[in-house]
Amino acid sequence: MKTFLRRMVPVGVAFLPLSVFAQNDLTDIFERFGSLLNVIITVLMVLATVVFLWGIVKYLTAGGDEEKIKEARSMIIWGIIFLAVMVAVWAFVNIVLDFVFGNAAIPGVPIGPQQ
Repeated sequence: MKTFLRRMVPVGVAFLPLSVFAQNDLTDIFERFGSLLNVIITVLMVLATVVFLWGIVKYLTAGGDEEKIKEARSMIIWGIIFLAVMVAVWAFVNIVLDFVFGNAAIPGVPIGPQQ
């Protein structure tokens, strides 16, 4: 019994800060997490757009230098890839949030008559 208590007391103390979440509703935690993800995704989309546009600027100012053109093309391609990935992640997060918080409608698919 003593070894059981020696193991369980530290585990209980380690999980004690999680008792703070018992006062919050689970949906509130999911909403905060969703809003945090939306902010992160927005920042990453802006960063990908900046990389894409910087690649275009470098391409226009390359002046025929093959090495600079190659580097600019690489930046443009990576910017497009990052934008596509971030749009996909944003769509996935919104679909999951819609599914969890009701109205599990996928964009473009009718959900039927509302009652």
